[in-house]
Amino acid sequence: MSNETRPLTKTPWAEIDKRVRRVDEDRWISSRFAPASQRRALTALYALNYELVRVQEVVSEETLGLIRFQWWREAIAEIEAGKAPRGHDVCLAIAEEAAEGRLKPGALQKLVDGYQTAFTEQDRSKEPEVWVALTAANILIPVHNWAEEIRSVSAAYATVRRKAGHAFGPHVSPAPKPLRPAVAHFRLRKLYCEGKAPNPLSKRFSIMKAMNTGEV
Repeated sequence: MSNETRPLTKTPWAEIDKRVRRVDEDRWISSRFAPASQRRALTALYALNYELVRVQEVVSEETLGLIRFQWWREAIAEIEAGKAPRGHDVCLAIAEEAAEGRLKPGALQKLVDGYQTAFTEQDRSKEPEVWVALTAANILIPVHNWAEEIRSVSAAYATVRRKAGHAFGPHVSPAPKPLRPAVAHFRLRKLYCEGKAPNPLSKRFSIMKAMNTGEV
């Protein structure tokens, strides 16, 4: 029996994890390869990302959308100020990981700003997919030299995933091993640009290969 103790948490991590798996399976599979201490931070990031993405999907009136973005902006600011998080499970998750230093509120605010811009301009190509990937990478390695590769490959992946293009995008050098849980899903662009709808098994096979080789 392990003597390791874990801090008590009110965050419903299992429910949040199930949600991310359902709505963002690509990133969820990649995140499974992250160390346990960093996996929750990735899960919290992707759960917030979903909340921001769905504004575009469920709100048609600009004023109502702006209210939602402002709600998240204020919720994150309160967490940064050390106030008790709002009663939303994603707020609880963000607060817990921010307290551990694994999530930076400033980076999350940039995520809100990016999705608001895409929403108000009704241009999904402006969604901050690149920033999501850079933030995820920063959780794993605060300092690395793969930012330009992330920017280029993330943009190509986002385009083919939402069926806005069919170009594979740039070929880049293998990703550093510690970064791979944040970027391995980019390898799925090969399947997406071929017009395929990859099933869970093919996704796992492709992402596992990316984890082993670093080729995304």
